[in-house]
Amino acid sequence: MKLIVFLSLFLSSLFATALNDKLNFIINNQSDSLSPYQEEQNLMKQLYQQNNNAPLWIGHSNNLNSLIEALQNPYFNYKYKNFHQSQIEQYTYLLHNNMNLNENSEELSKLDILLTRAYVKLVKFIVQGDINWDMVKVKIMQLKESKDITANWEMINKPMPSSKTLFNAIVNQDIKTFLSSLIPLKTQYQELSRALSFYRNLNNLERIKYAKDLRFGEVHPYIIPIKKRLILSGDLHNKYNTTDLFDQDLKQALYSYKDRFKLEQNDIIDKVVVYYLNKPIHTLSEKIIVNLDKLKVFPNNFPDEYIRVNIPDFKMNYYRNNQSILEMRAVVGKPERPTPIFSADMSYIVLNPNWNIPENLVRRDLIVALQENPNYLQEHNIRVFYGWKNKSEMKNFTPSMLFPYADKSKGAIPYRFVQYPGDDNALGRVKFMFPNKYSVYLHDTDNKSLFQYRYRVYSSGCMRLEKPFELLELLKSRMRESDINLIPKYRNTLKNKTINFTNKLPVYTTYFTVFQRNGLIYFRKDIYEYDKFIKESEIKDF
Repeated sequence: MKLIVFLSLFLSSLFATALNDKLNFIINNQSDSLSPYQEEQNLMKQLYQQNNNAPLWIGHSNNLNSLIEALQNPYFNYKYKNFHQSQIEQYTYLLHNNMNLNENSEELSKLDILLTRAYVKLVKFIVQGDINWDMVKVKIMQLKESKDITANWEMINKPMPSSKTLFNAIVNQDIKTFLSSLIPLKTQYQELSRALSFYRNLNNLERIKYAKDLRFGEVHPYIIPIKKRLILSGDLHNKYNTTDLFDQDLKQALYSYKDRFKLEQNDIIDKVVVYYLNKPIHTLSEKIIVNLDKLKVFPNNFPDEYIRVNIPDFKMNYYRNNQSILEMRAVVGKPERPTPIFSADMSYIVLNPNWNIPENLVRRDLIVALQENPNYLQEHNIRVFYGWKNKSEMKNFTPSMLFPYADKSKGAIPYRFVQYPGDDNALGRVKFMFPNKYSVYLHDTDNKSLFQYRYRVYSSGCMRLEKPFELLELLKSRMRESDINLIPKYRNTLKNKTINFTNKLPVYTTYFTVFQRNGLIYFRKDIYEYDKFIKESEIKDF
């Protein structure tokens, strides 16, 4: 959009009065023309009231140009939303071709109002986005009814900045800095924004034709376009290597590419690889956009030290001062038993934990196991108690006493099943507790083989860790020295030991299917279909 310099010319006092009068009339008598949305109307009125109903943009070149630039800037407006840019351009064009300002107070007042509305809408887009997050929540909750899936995502509902805050940015002539201050999780946002720009600029890519499966050391003409594509994507670093040989450079680039798209790691270029190389660019761009949208329902900033488990990546990271100081694989909830997206504070650990088997897992899993093997409890060191409050162990329990409760209509199961510490305990040798209403936590596991799988969706909601005792080492800084000294002793026994922290550690579970790592963009599968729900919930007339 052409920036119109004349709008910033000095306004005569006579014309300024006429313009103020026209604005005042519209604001007080035609408020519906400000915006069809009450929230926008109120904010716009308050902005003008703070300025004595004088123009906010006309006659103020710095603010005017900053706003027009921001409306066009994909860093702020990454969906190229219609914030009245065409109308603003039309008004400015007409006014540019009719320089008699004294005859155009009505048009200028309408332009100033359009600019104010565009400003409010842009701020709303940056802070809250154009997604109906309530609809996303409804879709997630409806999984219970449609598929018997209990899913939860605790989204942060961010309020719009106050009219005073919006006005101060105008008064201080610092629109760009103000808009930048609203960006959530700025580092991650900037990474995704750059990725979106990169993929949008990949135009007219030629489709790569599959010829045959290729292996290291082979020569084939169709290796040349594959190398060129991997150079373009940033996976092949030697940009001069466009030979037809499947060489070491291509082998390393293939590993990088497969890692970014979570494909099976081998030295073969097969139909799957070619399929991914030919994925439409707009599909990848849309996936990045959905993840930019998601940032708006997470905190604007994570704390200096915290744990994050990104569910679609099946990874746990321990962050300190924005740097990951520990990373490990994680096993997360199955699609039918999804890990909730939320945050809580880790406050203690338990060595050699008992596993109190939740009632829903007794119904879903334990009853089936006992029907197949009546000795399952004894073989897996599971004991039965009279309910959740009674500490008395049942000596006369038989599986047939439990079977009727496979039917939910029979009511709550009156028995409590506890797996005691041992080599086959599902929680392994340690669990990390951050009390929450979902009863999920991080823990060790008796089944280490699961960490070798690409898609580690095998739990019932809790998160199993590949290297739990490396995490324990980091957490010692939050324990009393007397407790730290007890850890070796209890690791050599099967006795329970709870160790409380002196200061809590925030834990976040997140759901990012696109993210940056080592300068490259990684794409992950929408395992719980939350991305799909978000795309379906976009507000069309935002």
